Amino acid sequence: MKRDSRPTAMLLAVILAAAAMSTLGIPALRGELVAVVQEPEAAQAPAADAPAAADASTAPAEPTDAAANASSQTPPAGGPLPDDYSCLTCHKKGGDLWNETTPTVDESHLTNDVHWKKGLRCHDCHGGSETLESFKNHRDDPDFRSLRVRQDSITFCGHCHSNLDYMRKFSPSARTDQETEYWTSGHGQRLKASAAGENAQADAGVATCISCHGGHGILAVKDVNSPVYPTNVAQTCSKCHSDAKLMEGRTYDGRRLGHDQYEQWTKGVHGVAMLSKGDISAPTCNDCHGNHGALPPSVGSVANACGTCHGKVSKLFAETRMKHKFEVAGMPGCAVCHGTHQTFNPGDSMIGMGDGALCAKCHNPANPQLGATLAGADLAKNIHAKLDELKRNIELAGDKVREAERLGMEVRGSRYDLHQAFDALTNARTLIHTFKPGPVDEAVDEGLKVTASVQESAAAALREHTYRRWWLAGSLVPILIVVGLLVATIRRTPLPESRYDPSHH
Repeated sequence: MKRDSRPTAMLLAVILAAAAMSTLGIPALRGELVAVVQEPEAAQAPAADAPAAADASTAPAEPTDAAANASSQTPPAGGPLPDDYSCLTCHKKGGDLWNETTPTVDESHLTNDVHWKKGLRCHDCHGGSETLESFKNHRDDPDFRSLRVRQDSITFCGHCHSNLDYMRKFSPSARTDQETEYWTSGHGQRLKASAAGENAQADAGVATCISCHGGHGILAVKDVNSPVYPTNVAQTCSKCHSDAKLMEGRTYDGRRLGHDQYEQWTKGVHGVAMLSKGDISAPTCNDCHGNHGALPPSVGSVANACGTCHGKVSKLFAETRMKHKFEVAGMPGCAVCHGTHQTFNPGDSMIGMGDGALCAKCHNPANPQLGATLAGADLAKNIHAKLDELKRNIELAGDKVREAERLGMEVRGSRYDLHQAFDALTNARTLIHTFKPGPVDEAVDEGLKVTASVQESAAAALREHTYRRWWLAGSLVPILIVVGLLVATIRRTPLPESRYDPSHH
């Protein structure tokens, strides 16, 4: 059997390792390797003599030639690493300098990684040299991108993702503002503030890029298994935001941040639509709070956040005096009536002054709140009554149409027209957000006209069915008389004499 021989470069690896041991000592060398490759979640605070982290607002440097242009040593997308790839010496299990304490990352961790599939390799992200021949100690290599402090992870990813020319190689419409947006987010602001000052230690509980996307083995956003795929976003956010210990004492803009948002969202109309009904267009965390620039909507911007999907309602509400009064009172617009994370399934019982009606909370004549008027209470009761009237007429019209259809009458036109009444009801419910009687009354009256027309058409079909039965009964009378006369005549008619003579046979 032919013996497998290592490349001559592996001999060089041994020489380099010996040199490192003679100058730094194996423990020091191993400690450095652990520090520079560990995930930012477990990164150590910077040493006292370590240079200060770059300002987050500083634009990232241009990718090195190694990152911008695939090396001749780099295999095609999805291919294995060459034997003399420098990272394998320490970070592949069984490598020359690997031991049980060395972080292990190899092809098995990266098979489905979106970067790996595009042909990128370790050095494209971490910098440094990919070959043993040109390898430099990470401490002495200016091209190596360190992750020794937590805030470095943002610029680490931004090195490529903030470079438009580089990202266009992979997508002509790639976004390159994620890093900039991050530093405006609640996460970025907290990370930046906690890392400011001499000997400061970055807040280890603040989310960074890898908190949501992962470190090695990052999946494409469109991959259903990705932690940032629409159906997985809420669970990804809940890893931190549902952790009571982690969220304890945290505030934003003077407001305490809870830890039950995910639980509430799963019970709300949006969570049920996405998780139970599979509707990936239903809003999840990032649809309301943003992605990389995630922030809680302020009191004045809640309606705008909801308006991203509910455009018509948002426009109607923006033109009302109620919106202004909500803002003056410090009330978050839509969320006052519809809830925040556990958004209620809207129903007509919410309007009016009955038990459980939301209007009654403020427009209660016995105890009005926040300047609510009795006129508002009357308006709420009238709107509720109008909606009930239209619903009753729709039900009556529907009953008549179904009865006529059961009797075999043609009612397709009436059934189609009845849809217009449902549309009018939906429109009236939407126009409630004008907080004016006129628009709602007009929509309801339009629906009532339709239901009246449908009821008349269905009634006409029922009358026609009755007429047909009477005409049928009437037409049977002369028919039966004729049949009776024929029977009587036949019976009175004598039978002809038989001409059969048996004697002839």
